[in-house]
Amino acid sequence: MGDPAKPGGPPARRHKGSSFVRTQRTLLSKNWLLKKRHWVATVLEIVLPVLFILLMTALKSLTSDVTVPAGWSDTTASAGDSSQGSSYSLLNSGYLVQEPTLWGLMLYLGLVSASELHDTDSLSSQDATVCAYTVGYAGLVSADAASPYAVLPACQPHVTPYKLAIAPDNDFTRAYFFETVKQWYPRVTLNASKQVTLPSFNDSVMFFDTQADLETYVKKVGYGKSYETPIVYAALVFDEYPTGDAIGTFQSIEYSVRMNSTVGKRGAPGAVPRTLGDPAFESPFQRTIEQTYYSSYTLRGFMTLQTLVARFVNCMPEWNATTKSTTGKCQQPLSTAQTSNDTDARLFRSVQSDVLLVDGLPTAFGGSASAVQEQLMSLPSATREQLLKPLRQAPQPYFGTTVAPFPIEKFLSAPFYDQVSSVFPLVFILAYLYAISRVLVVLIQEKETRSREYLKILGVSENAIILSWYLTYLTIFALSAFLQAIASTAGLFVNSDFGLIFIFFLLFSLSVLAFGFFMSTLFSRSRTGAFAGMVLFFFMYFVSSGFSTTSSIGSKTGACLLPPVALAFGVQSLATAESTGVGMSFGSASLVVDNFKFGSAIGMLFLDLLLYTLAGLYLERVIPCEYGT
Repeated sequence: MGDPAKPGGPPARRHKGSSFVRTQRTLLSKNWLLKKRHWVATVLEIVLPVLFILLMTALKSLTSDVTVPAGWSDTTASAGDSSQGSSYSLLNSGYLVQEPTLWGLMLYLGLVSASELHDTDSLSSQDATVCAYTVGYAGLVSADAASPYAVLPACQPHVTPYKLAIAPDNDFTRAYFFETVKQWYPRVTLNASKQVTLPSFNDSVMFFDTQADLETYVKKVGYGKSYETPIVYAALVFDEYPTGDAIGTFQSIEYSVRMNSTVGKRGAPGAVPRTLGDPAFESPFQRTIEQTYYSSYTLRGFMTLQTLVARFVNCMPEWNATTKSTTGKCQQPLSTAQTSNDTDARLFRSVQSDVLLVDGLPTAFGGSASAVQEQLMSLPSATREQLLKPLRQAPQPYFGTTVAPFPIEKFLSAPFYDQVSSVFPLVFILAYLYAISRVLVVLIQEKETRSREYLKILGVSENAIILSWYLTYLTIFALSAFLQAIASTAGLFVNSDFGLIFIFFLLFSLSVLAFGFFMSTLFSRSRTGAFAGMVLFFFMYFVSSGFSTTSSIGSKTGACLLPPVALAFGVQSLATAESTGVGMSFGSASLVVDNFKFGSAIGMLFLDLLLYTLAGLYLERVIPCEYGT
């Protein structure tokens, strides 16, 4: 064999690996020279996002954090010290919420129906007043036109009653449960001269054969638009119950209280908060006392209906299997409180403090709450007994039927994040617009100046050129992400994990690079491409505005295929975690916050990096080039 070192010997074999490394070194040197030539632009690529973070940190320093004390407290600044929250006595804080009685709930349904009269152009003002008064205060609310307590015939075309629904319709629900409760809640006349009467349970209920029939009914086109199609305010749906001879014996009973949970504008809750979702509503970083949800369950009748079923179950009324009827007499005598002046006075306070009665009756009794109390205190003994009868059934409201939240632990609240929540993600998007423009310029300019074609003529592959730019920007963006993480954990996200913040910003930066590469394949002019890429990238952010806190986790995660959306959701999660002094860590990144996981943002940014890179490689090969191949 010839000696490769001597003339005439066979050429030495070149290793592909070493050739690839030499090529990359050369290309990286070329890229570095280009970046060095435009050193101001390179420095801005690195420090501009950091400067935006420092700017937000400076703005944050203008707002004082609030130390919220343990107990029943909130973030309201205390008198004389804006850095301290306010603490209250439970009894004087407004946190206690009174559960209304079923009497109050049924009156409320009538008043709502009266307030929503429709097609009143054909009614005189006097007739409209009569319709509203008889439905709201006279207890004429029955949807059965044959009932003596039905809505007046002249008013029926203008009234849509609100009802309580029961499903399914069978011996247990109608002949046992309904007949018992009907005895507890008859019509009660509060003032005969003023014709003020509380409606009966009998006139306030409608039945459905099955739960499916109930759901079909509320989905009808004409639902809730006429007297013949009452609105279902709430429904008791019995899922498991005794049948046949087992009725009247100790058996398992399961039921659901179904109420309108339709979410209003910007996530405002309906009659009750939504308990369904993808996933169900969660707020793991909440430290304050949120009054909206438990107040809704209490005041809107949810707990009132729960108490009604509990009283029925505790009573366990007698049941005649032969006649399929009940006398309403409790088989459990201890479930009924003994009558005494002291006990009755305690129980009657639930009526006197019923917010639905106290707020609903003043118009009928002269317009003042004191007039309502005078009327209630002067009721005849027989009327008072009617109101007390269901209250004597366990659970009895000896100490009132109030609901209160648990006290909270001491925590540090940062109101800054709530104040800037609407623009916070936008600031980070603006910080990266320059970076996306520079990526587009260098990639498109290389084609525009034919530099890439010259490199190909010299035997450099397309993939090697693209890889060299990825490695170049990996270095630039890694340095920038490191500085951003330092700046963030020093002032803006002080409670969050440094490593997690670094990974988040690095992956977003790399997804910006991948998006820039993808867009560069579509243009041959750097100015046009940079402008189009910046505009498209900026407008991608506004997709996040179409989602609310109740949007499904799947839809939010899917939207993160757009890198600006992933950044927006991720920054919002960081702000939520920081606002209560908790911060984001690797352990909490998988927690659901407003139906989104911070970990999902990181995962989707990595996926974006891969997808946009692959899409760019594909388009680079199929879209004809202006120069070369």
